[in-house]
Amino acid sequence: MLEKGKISAMQMGLMIYPTILGTAILAIPSIIGKQAERDLWISPILASSTGFLTVYIADRLNKIFPGETFIQYSEHILGRVLGKILGFFYMLFFLQTIGNILREYAEFTVGTFLPKTPLLVVIAGLTLLCAFAVRGGIEVLGRLAQIYLPVFT
Repeated sequence: MLEKGKISAMQMGLMIYPTILGTAILAIPSIIGKQAERDLWISPILASSTGFLTVYIADRLNKIFPGETFIQYSEHILGRVLGKILGFFYMLFFLQTIGNILREYAEFTVGTFLPKTPLLVVIAGLTLLCAFAVRGGIEVLGRLAQIYLPVFT
């Protein structure tokens, strides 16, 4: 049973922030630093402009198609068949991304804290925890982000 939960824009931002922060601190500087060397300071400016453009486009689409998901309004923009195909690839993209995140988190946890624990056990535990959190509803996730983000940041 899915409920029609509501969260504020601030709660949504607080839920996204740790994801971006982890990547920004752990992965991006080492990857870009090899190429940019002394000009590393320019990369956040270029990256933020892309991010601002993405947020602007998402906001405009939300205002043009209020109350619809990306998959629903892609059908309006591209037509029924192409919209469904794009939605299918969109879902596959997120499935692959979730798999990568689970694997990276599990490897970090096993390598740092639980060296004798099988990777599958950590992945299964994290997946189960996420399932319980999703079952609790989006409001619970938003409130937890408000409570825990300041502590962990």
